[in-house]
Order: sequence, then structure tokens, then C-alpha cells
Amino acid sequence: MVSTVTIYKNAGIIKIDEVSFCPKKFSDITIEGGHPDGPVWSLGAARAVISIADANLLVASGVTDNR
Repeated sequence: MVSTVTIYKNAGIIKIDEVSFCPKKFSDITIEGGHPDGPVWSLGAARAVISIADANLLVASGVTDNR
């Protein structure tokens, strides 16, 4: 599971465990369900299991919730 998720909404950056992602729109990122360890953050081929709290923060910032 991911240790840290940092959202830089004004800069359009989401940082997951020291890896920065700059999607064209936050809504291009999805939160998927179905993994036994928690929600899955997804952008293209990149995927990471995140906490429910981080998933909720990401959805509040504009990420698409497909749980």
C-alpha cells in the first residue's frame, strides 16, 4: 500500500510515494474498487493501492470515483 499521497490541486500534480503525476485533468484519474487491500488509484498503466482516506481526498479534489 502507498505510504503518502499529496495533492497539489493548483499545480495539477498528484504525488504518490515520491512519484509525481501531472494528468491533463484530475478527472482522468480513477479510483477503482475490488482490491482486498483497499481502493486502487489508476492513471493509464500506473496503479497503486491507497487508503480509503486518501481515496476520499482524491475524489474531493476531482478524481473520478468508480468504486
